[in-house]
Amino acid sequence: MKKLFSIIVIALIGAFVMSSCEKEYETEPLKTVNVSGEVHAWLDLTGSEIQNAPNGTKIIFRTNAANLCKTVDGSYAYNTLQYEATVSDGKYSIDLPAVNFQSVTYNITPVEFVAEQKQTTPAGAVIKKVYVVNPLTSAPSIDVQEGEIHYRVDIEYR
Repeated sequence: MKKLFSIIVIALIGAFVMSSCEKEYETEPLKTVNVSGEVHAWLDLTGSEIQNAPNGTKIIFRTNAANLCKTVDGSYAYNTLQYEATVSDGKYSIDLPAVNFQSVTYNITPVEFVAEQKQTTPAGAVIKKVYVVNPLTSAPSIDVQEGEIHYRVDIEYR
């Protein structure tokens, strides 16, 4: 009787432990694709030359995590993944995750910045104003796929 009771207790404990385990997913590291470009800003409206955007200007890339999955689990809420590049000397470069079974769309958001902008007044005087500089282009997007080497996306602020 004691043996039977011990076997039942061990079986119940085993069943409890096995049923409480969560489903684990195996993942492998994703390959990346490089995206880079030049970032310009019209900070001198009195001339015809465009300048580099200031160092430290942020460029944000977003995609849904489901875009990187071969099989999408409908019971799982996928998050938006965000990657950030920083402008240095008018250029940015970032390595973004990519997969080989489909292209992955990244929405690009150039972040506005505050800068001193040289302008001409209606009376013809040249003044410098602190100005919020917005991207000239609306949020573009880019499609990347594993195996591709490089994408170039230039961004312009006015």
